[in-house]
Amino acid sequence: MRGILAAVCVAATAVTAACGDLKQDYYTQTIPQNEGANANLPGLLLRNAFIIGSLRPAPPGTDMPMYMMLLNESGRADRLVSVDAGGLFREAVLPAGGLEIPGGKYVGGTALPQVLLAGLTRPLGSGGTIPVTFRFQNAGTVRLEVPVLPPGTWRSTYSPWPGTSPSPSPGPPGPASPSPSPALSPGPSPTGG
Repeated sequence: MRGILAAVCVAATAVTAACGDLKQDYYTQTIPQNEGANANLPGLLLRNAFIIGSLRPAPPGTDMPMYMMLLNESGRADRLVSVDAGGLFREAVLPAGGLEIPGGKYVGGTALPQVLLAGLTRPLGSGGTIPVTFRFQNAGTVRLEVPVLPPGTWRSTYSPWPGTSPSPSPGPPGPASPSPSPALSPGPSPTGG
């Protein structure tokens, strides 16, 4: 009997350890962890917010793109109206009029940034987090510790904000190339897990 009980305890420990990399959202649906910041607001989910930094500490004046996915679970449109990085950047640039999130849809979650943090005010290295306050028209305000991830691996394919680069270029500007627009079209509502 003790052998069976020991086997059950070992199996339960293995299952718990295997499931340790999963989180639960407020609907109790299991979702995988990500490297970004996450928040549940009334009718709105903010998922995987992160900033792409640089390999060495970025100097003052540097612009850094921020990526995230915003899922509007309500039946009415909402809008990200402002982002504040607590004085670490001169300003946060959003698409004109804010970032619209139609009811029942999502925006972001792609290789295009949703926000540009412009004009770094002091050197900033990758690997830490910065406090960022997100203000939505209907869902309210939330402050999160948003990670600053180094470039590389899968992040090397992500686009900088149109018309800028993630860090200052020391040479003369090259020829202009077409860039994607920061105004993102909402995608279909995700289904399944």
